[in-house]
Amino acid sequence: MSSCASPKLHPPHFDVMSPALARPLLHTVHLLTFAALLVTGLLLFVPGLRVVVTGGYSLWIRETHRWGGVVFAALPALIVLRCGLRNLFRPPARRTLRTLWQGMHVAITFVMSAVFIGTGCVMWGRRAVPESVLDASQAMHDWFTYAAVVLVAAHLLEVGVAAVVARITAGVTATTPHSET
Repeated sequence: MSSCASPKLHPPHFDVMSPALARPLLHTVHLLTFAALLVTGLLLFVPGLRVVVTGGYSLWIRETHRWGGVVFAALPALIVLRCGLRNLFRPPARRTLRTLWQGMHVAITFVMSAVFIGTGCVMWGRRAVPESVLDASQAMHDWFTYAAVVLVAAHLLEVGVAAVVARITAGVTATTPHSET
């Protein structure tokens, strides 16, 4: 080996499942699967929209919605199992109104996701359950969808307000003269 030869360069250790990366990954997976389920669910629920988009009833939309539900349950579960609940959902170092809201949002999202998964399983296995259970599951699935849309809107509003407050705070801090003592 000559003295001019450079050593082999190895990329730095990159753990996709470190909590710092797992949280955004979990958020992204949940966002994408929820969005796909919301769109396919709307197409199933609103016949006029379905006709415009697909020309009528489509088994492809129903199957996409069903299997999207499986992905909606499985991928976040795999991320949580790989990283551990304690690593992903640690209490914040500083308690503020925003971190309280975020904790409540995560808890509500977790409960709503469990209800969506449970009611979706009941509707998928519709032949195995009494009609009254099927009707109740379908109604719950629909009402939780309305609630989820409101929760997503509140989440987007909170993120937008937090960004504006951060900019204002940064601007005030940048323009405040520093005292020289």
